[in-house]
Amino acid sequence: MRHALLVLGLVAATLVGCVPAGDAGTLAPTLAMVDFGGLEVAMQNGAPVPTFDWQPRPRLDLGGPWRVERAALDPELTMTDRDTSLAAIEDEAGERHLPAFDDGAWESVAVPGAVNPPPDGEEGGAWYRRDLDVPRAWVGRSVTIRFGSANYVADVWLNGTWLGYHEGGATPFAFQAGEALLPGRSNLLAVRVHTIPRGTRSDVVPWGTADWWNYGGLTGPVWLEAAPPVHVARADVVPHLDAVEVEVLLSHASQLGGIPAQAPAEGDDGAEGVPATLRATIHAATVDPGNLLDPDPRGLVTDVDDPLLVVDTEVTLPATGDVTSTTLAWQFGDADTWSPAVPSLYVLRVQLLRNEPSPDPREGRVRDELWTTFGIRHLAVDPAGPSVLLNGERSFFRGVGLHAEALTFDPEAGLVGGTPAQRPEEILADLRDAAAVGADLLRTGHQPADPLVLLLADRLGFAVWEEIPLYHTTPLVFERSMGRGIPQQMLREMALRDMNRPSVLFHGFANESTGDEERTDAMAELHDIDRAIDGTRLTGQAAYGWRPDDATHAPLDVAGMTSYHGVFYGDDAAADTRRALLEAHEAHPDKPILVLEFGRWADVPADEQMQRRIFEETYGVLEAYRGDEVGGFVAAATWWALHDFATPLAGIGVEQFGLYRPDGTLRPAGELVTETFVAPAGRGDALALDPGLVRPRVRPEPLLDDWALLAFVGYGLGLSIGALGLLLFVLTRRGGRATARAR
Repeated sequence: MRHALLVLGLVAATLVGCVPAGDAGTLAPTLAMVDFGGLEVAMQNGAPVPTFDWQPRPRLDLGGPWRVERAALDPELTMTDRDTSLAAIEDEAGERHLPAFDDGAWESVAVPGAVNPPPDGEEGGAWYRRDLDVPRAWVGRSVTIRFGSANYVADVWLNGTWLGYHEGGATPFAFQAGEALLPGRSNLLAVRVHTIPRGTRSDVVPWGTADWWNYGGLTGPVWLEAAPPVHVARADVVPHLDAVEVEVLLSHASQLGGIPAQAPAEGDDGAEGVPATLRATIHAATVDPGNLLDPDPRGLVTDVDDPLLVVDTEVTLPATGDVTSTTLAWQFGDADTWSPAVPSLYVLRVQLLRNEPSPDPREGRVRDELWTTFGIRHLAVDPAGPSVLLNGERSFFRGVGLHAEALTFDPEAGLVGGTPAQRPEEILADLRDAAAVGADLLRTGHQPADPLVLLLADRLGFAVWEEIPLYHTTPLVFERSMGRGIPQQMLREMALRDMNRPSVLFHGFANESTGDEERTDAMAELHDIDRAIDGTRLTGQAAYGWRPDDATHAPLDVAGMTSYHGVFYGDDAAADTRRALLEAHEAHPDKPILVLEFGRWADVPADEQMQRRIFEETYGVLEAYRGDEVGGFVAAATWWALHDFATPLAGIGVEQFGLYRPDGTLRPAGELVTETFVAPAGRGDALALDPGLVRPRVRPEPLLDDWALLAFVGYGLGLSIGALGLLLFVLTRRGGRATARAR
């Protein structure tokens, strides 16, 4: 069965005629890079893309039951520019977006979650509604409504006012609540979510049939967050082995809760142009079983009054609707580096302080503050290997694939339910399973990772490959989706969300896709976007293993591939894998090769021994060329997958590729992996790491501005030239040349 499905999939992916016909939609991306006086800022829905990490700010968590009605939505309206389609969408809504609509007969669905759980859920549309009481104190605050994810296109109304839309099923987005918010009263939030059925359009991402479940609806958390009008929107950390740079973005919100746009801003104390102080402190992070699942970074700090570093710098507060950026840089010598074996972390606290006391004595000096965790690690490619260098060391990762879902089985191991909203304890259990088999790399499915997976990967010690879902993409789909700018937006959203996660070592841009010119162009553009936003990760794709000389790896840092020799193609797993690796290395001699999938299903007991044999024969070849040894070039070997996962493929229901059975016991392949993989990952909480035990040498000086830097460089050059001149004079006077010849 799977052989037939694979052949059909390859044919469909190769023939443009198999892609659904029709015109591409006109729905535009909502994220854009906007120039603010030479500062390029990622803006979405009228505001800078914020941090989505947990913050110690006033917050309303909207998790739990929402009232939901499944609906047949018009995909042409959904995918049409809102200047043209919004009126028709609201007509189609039949007042479902208005507060007075009677939704008493609607079903209750948990958020985060899905409206189409397996095994029988169908892709389609749904309306979500939720009442919320907003504190009166939020008047005049910058209030944002934040969504962890919504699959696939979400339109949002607050009290009947349309706030905007978002396209993309696995990345976060936010809206300013503005005057639509009614502080001190009950509010109504309505969301129209359209899960585009896969295989029906060629302009969405992902577009076609996949073997992983297309969970639809509000799949991520939803919350409201309040901040002062002028606040710290982001603090992006760029780590180096001996230094840290932090780009702090200050935003002066153009919309405030409950206040018309042109009205005076209650609570905004005339901040425009006012001098203020930006204070950054770095703290040692201690991870232990007691705080491992705590999303609040402050929980990792033993003593907030004992930082490793404190730096103050003067800033000027931005005008309304404007943003400013301040880059801070410090030497951070002898800092503990992050790696899967020793996942050392630090906590950054950024405070925006008044220089003068506030007229309101209750406010004190602190206008706003932001907390985040980060790790010191450096990633590069050594072309001499070629190998992946993590903190200067050649690396070889042993990986497993994850699917972000929790499945429910009956006593006979039949699938009866599933959700993409795993509880923290369930994610921790998955990562404990990964550590138990000796893995140190997680490939988080075919889309951006669940943020909780990354939080735990940081703290426990797992490297991560996450990717945007350009899955089985054809030349036409590349042309249409890239033409609309949707993969570019997804990459920016993923990179910005996970900027400070040291565990994310690799960004993937496509999985098992076709086309040469179109794919190469897409990979080059996405690589450039990644470098512009981040630059601390390595870029790659998961290309088909049956084409090891794939030329589309050229713009990327690594050559990633899936490898099913002896399973879906070829006859001899060991010999065919060896041949493919050598051909790939010959085609890309300067790129490490990452095998991002290899494995086999185990539907019946007899299959389990075949699955074990595939691991034994394939991994033996991969390890023979491991990149942490002289002459090696394979940087990762990733088994697909750690656990079984739900699939919409007819006649299968559950893809039983897992090392673990549904009852939690290891299959024979899992037992062999446990004996073979030897990575020491996943022990961060057991180590109770505290980088503060060895205090780093720091120079608490902010990065110099351009003129100061020029003067500093000139001073340094002048001093060096002067010193060399003096040395030459002394040597000449003392017969230095003759002495040098005598030596």
